[in-house]
Amino acid sequence: MSKINFLYLFIFCIFNLLNVQAQQRFPTLIRSSLEDEIIILTIDKPVYYPGDTVFIKVQRNSSAAKVVVTPILIIEGTVLITCSDNLFCAVIPQACTPGLYRVRLRVLDSSGRRYIYATDCTINVEEHQIIEKIDKFVHLEPYPGGENIKSPVTLSREQIRRLRVVFLRDSIPPGVGPQFVTINTTVILRDGIILQNYERRVLTFRSDKDPNRDHAMLLQYRTAYGNYAAIRPEEFSQVKIAIDSLPDWAMIKINVEPDYTIKIGGYDSSNSFTRYFHVKGPRIEIGFSVGIPKVLFDTRANEPMDYGSSSAMVRFYYVNEESGNRFPVNLGVGTFGVNSPIDVSSAGGGFALSLFLNVIEMTKIIGIDMVKKFTAGIEVAPFFPIKKKSRFLLSAQVGFAL
Repeated sequence: MSKINFLYLFIFCIFNLLNVQAQQRFPTLIRSSLEDEIIILTIDKPVYYPGDTVFIKVQRNSSAAKVVVTPILIIEGTVLITCSDNLFCAVIPQACTPGLYRVRLRVLDSSGRRYIYATDCTINVEEHQIIEKIDKFVHLEPYPGGENIKSPVTLSREQIRRLRVVFLRDSIPPGVGPQFVTINTTVILRDGIILQNYERRVLTFRSDKDPNRDHAMLLQYRTAYGNYAAIRPEEFSQVKIAIDSLPDWAMIKINVEPDYTIKIGGYDSSNSFTRYFHVKGPRIEIGFSVGIPKVLFDTRANEPMDYGSSSAMVRFYYVNEESGNRFPVNLGVGTFGVNSPIDVSSAGGGFALSLFLNVIEMTKIIGIDMVKKFTAGIEVAPFFPIKKKSRFLLSAQVGFAL
C-alpha cells in the first residue's frame, strides 16, 4: 500500500510542477485609502506570438472587497476584455513588435479615486521564425549570374563590384517572421585554389512600410543576436558584395542560404541561392611551361641526335572571353631536348618554336576538369640545335604550366 501511495504522490508532484511552469503568477500589493490587498495576476503561457490570445486571471484575497481592479496590457492596439469572472483576454496584433510588455493594474477605490499600479507581470511576445524558401525573396542585381559552375557570367571588375544581394521584402509571406541569412562570397582561382572567402550574416523581414517599426526591429535583433550587431537599416533591403582581390579569370561564387545557427532544425541543402561569375581578364596570356618531350618524328632522321628529357617554354595563350578557358592550341618559344630547362648543350639541346595541342585543355570544353596545371598533348616544333642543322620535330609531351 505504501508503494501505491508513493506512486500517487510522485504523479501529483509532476502534474503540479508542469502546471506551475505553464502558468506564471505575479503578486502585487495595492494600497488604497481604506484597505490594502495583494492581487495575484496569472498568465497562461511563458511565450506568446502575434495572433495569440492572452488570458490574464486576477485572483483576490476577498470577494467582498470594494476596490475595483482591472488589468491593462501595454501593447498598442490591444484592449483587455472580460471573458468571465476575474478573467481577461486580448488578441496580440500581427504587427506587434517582439519584446516584453508589462501588465499594469487600474484600481478604483470605494471613494472613486483612481490609481495605476506597476506589476512584475510581463507578456513575452516573440516572432515566428519560419525558414522561407530563399529563392522566393533573394535576388542578385544588376547582373543575374550563372546558375551552374560550368556556365558562369563573365564581368569586368567594375561590374562585379556593383553586384548586390537584393531582398524582395514584399515577397516574404506575412507571419513567417524574420529571415536570418548567410551570404558567402568565394574567390576561386582558375587552378581551383580558394583565394578568399567572405561571410556576412544579415537579416530581413516583411515590411509594413513603417520605418519606425523597422528601426525598432533592428534594435531588438541587435540586442538579441550578437552576430547581427553590425547590420545597418539599409541592409534590410540590399547588401553589397565587397571583394578585396579579383584576379584575372577568377571564379566568383555567391551563395545565400538560411543561417541555421539561429533557426535550430535540419539543414536543407536545396534551400539556397547560388550564382557564378568570371572576372574578365586579357584575351592573350603569357605563361611558362616545363615538359618532358618524346620525339616521334624527325625530318632529319639521317642525322640522329641524342635529345635530352626536358623542355622549357614561354607560352602565349588565347583565352575564351566567355568561359575564361585557354584555347587548346598555344604557341611557345624556348629550349627543347635539354638535360634541364636551363642547360643548352651541343650534345642535343637547342632552341625551338612550339605549336602545342594540349589535350587536357580540350577536356575542359566538354566539362571534364582534370588535374590543374597539368599538360599533355602533341607538339610540332621547328628545332634549332647547337652545331646541328635545323629540323622539324613531332613529339608527345607531358608537363605542367603556370
